[in-house]
Amino acid sequence: MPNSRKPLEKEKGLRKFYEHGMDGLTLALSIANAEEDKALRKVDKHRRTQEPASRSGCHHRRNDKKSRLEKAKAMIAQQRALSKKEKAKSRKEQSKRDEARASTARVTIPGPSGATPHKKVTFA
Repeated sequence: MPNSRKPLEKEKGLRKFYEHGMDGLTLALSIANAEEDKALRKVDKHRRTQEPASRSGCHHRRNDKKSRLEKAKAMIAQQRALSKKEKAKSRKEQSKRDEARASTARVTIPGPSGATPHKKVTFA
């Protein structure tokens, strides 16, 4: 086991560190910029999932479809109401015609006896 530790110590000794101040600052800036870009990308992804542009179009389409459906239903209801009124008018006219016919039929000329026949009621 003591042999396995010696190569690790050598690897640690082989690390390079920037000794110049400007090189270290540029490295830190590049790392910071890369991390900031990653963070911005994540934020953009979350914004896209919360407010998709395609959904607003679908929502508008849904409203458009609903409004067209409601207009069609209103037209059907209006047509039904008109047909109902027409049926009621025709029934009234028919009843007026029937009454006129009945009134002419009610006027009868009395018979030769001059009196209308009465029913006789007998009690048993």
